Amino acid sequence: MSASEGADTPPAAWQPFTFGGVAAFAMARTGRVFAFELATAMMTAVCAMWFLHRAYCPVILQAIQTMPDTARVAQGALQGVTNTVIAESKFLGIAARPQPGEQIGQGADLQIELRRNEFCVNSIFWPDWGFEGSYQSRYLINLGRASLEPWWSAWQPVLLVGAGAAVVVSLLLTWQALALLYMAPAKFIAWFADRSLTWGGAWRLASAALMPGAAVMTGAIVLYGWSAIDLVGLSFFFALHFMVGWAYLLGASCKATRIDLSDSNRNPFTA
Repeated sequence: MSASEGADTPPAAWQPFTFGGVAAFAMARTGRVFAFELATAMMTAVCAMWFLHRAYCPVILQAIQTMPDTARVAQGALQGVTNTVIAESKFLGIAARPQPGEQIGQGADLQIELRRNEFCVNSIFWPDWGFEGSYQSRYLINLGRASLEPWWSAWQPVLLVGAGAAVVVSLLLTWQALALLYMAPAKFIAWFADRSLTWGGAWRLASAALMPGAAVMTGAIVLYGWSAIDLVGLSFFFALHFMVGWAYLLGASCKATRIDLSDSNRNPFTA
């Protein structure tokens, strides 16, 4: 029996959802890996756009429609709003609060407050520790319904597509960085398991190992948009999708092509 007969032949790289399938990408072309990354990123972007359209856009429109026509930000202050205006859902809350000291509570997962001299963005996780910023005195922003509603109607599709494109670009860049970070552990695991894995193969394998976790996170976004899970559940899936990637990195590295042993290194007591 020749030495090569005992070597594992990796399957064709056509799916990254089994350990063997991810390992096959180590021997695939870089363009094939990128094509799967791009398809996964676009799937995630479509789900993100669907979520924004379902969960955020109606609240934004409601907030615009309840704003008085005199509302504006001028000379570094919110002007033309005499009473507190609130538009809210489970996912997003938008409030214009002109009176200092007035408390409106935290009812949405993400809340945006327009205060008299500043704005604040906070989460239900940290209702008292949000991001705060001051209005720039040199800017004049018209917040009246007559001005904002036509603008929102015209730009909403553009903003959604822009958000989807930003998701695709950010995911692709993040995956490239993570693959560079994970390629050394993949190389070490393969060496420990007597598997043949080049540095380029380790990078391709690490890239493919990230795809199952991305699919898990995409599914979590859909569940969150359907209110099947809350923000705590979404955070759990966010942590879980990293662990899924690590599990696939470990399993796929052990499934890489077995090292061919020369006849001189074989056990002399075996046939």
